[in-house]
Amino acid sequence: MKRIAIYILGLVAFASCEKVLMEKEVVDTPVSNFENMWQTVNDKYSFFEYKNIDWDQVYTTYRPQVTNDMNDVALFNVLGNMLNELKDGHVNLTAPFDISRYPFSFNSPENFNFRLLKDNYIGWEYRITGSLINTTFERNGQPIGYIYYGSFSSIVENADIDFVIASLWHTSGIILDMRSNGGGSVSNIYRIGSRFADQKRLVYTSILKNGPGYEDFGEAAEVYMEPIGTNQYTRPVILLTNRGCYSATSFFTLAMKAFPHVIQVGDTTGGGLGAPAGFELPNGWGYRFSVSRTFSPDGDNWENGIPPDVAVWMDPEDEFNGIDTLMEEAIKLITQ
Repeated sequence: MKRIAIYILGLVAFASCEKVLMEKEVVDTPVSNFENMWQTVNDKYSFFEYKNIDWDQVYTTYRPQVTNDMNDVALFNVLGNMLNELKDGHVNLTAPFDISRYPFSFNSPENFNFRLLKDNYIGWEYRITGSLINTTFERNGQPIGYIYYGSFSSIVENADIDFVIASLWHTSGIILDMRSNGGGSVSNIYRIGSRFADQKRLVYTSILKNGPGYEDFGEAAEVYMEPIGTNQYTRPVILLTNRGCYSATSFFTLAMKAFPHVIQVGDTTGGGLGAPAGFELPNGWGYRFSVSRTFSPDGDNWENGIPPDVAVWMDPEDEFNGIDTLMEEAIKLITQ
């Protein structure tokens, strides 16, 4: 945890330094704003080679679209479209009138139907412990625990997760449902995940961009997760994911895959393993993009999404008949 805190503080300091550097006087014109953004992304973005992006070609495509007599909305559209060439959900341009964003899960199946889940699996009388939906149900005579966490932006207190683990202690396994969790606070990753840790394990490593070259990075920071809390649940844990799992949820998924009793089931996550830093244009608009890379303990770079151990998509016919295909697979893995 201490090492993680230092790393995150380093990212904040990095972004703060960038803002200070940007405070030197520059000309505020559409062309100068374009040039400023293109160059900053060129020097600081962390995934050009991984994503096979030709940023020079992007310049050639978008620079002719910018003229000094264009209005703010037109400039915003060009800059936003250019940033979306990075195909990165951590990339945004923020103006007083709009925020650009990349729809990372737009073309992917949802693989999640919460109404179906309540009607046919967990019922309507589940507990809500802080931000954790939790309950138990039986299948084949075995008690199965269920936890749904919808957003890492929702606070999870130590007392919340400890209560939930204690209440599910008697079960044969837990289904930990993170589907459509778009991310949020990294602190919740360790608060939840540590209750499923069997021992201290390396869960991933991260490197931070520290120079203008596409491969200029600092030394790797190792991130560990260890048991914390009253109880650690080490019976089978089935982690459900879909393409709507992004950023902190991908970090959580990556961390949980380090533990042998955890099985990821469903679709590949949406990715987002690069930590974003914020910058400012001469006209005052803010923007952000990824400035780090994260790797599994085996060296895998899953920025575009963490593949499941067991790939399952919700079958449309199953869904029509009230069956959650991913839940059925999770139940089978626990009760077999």
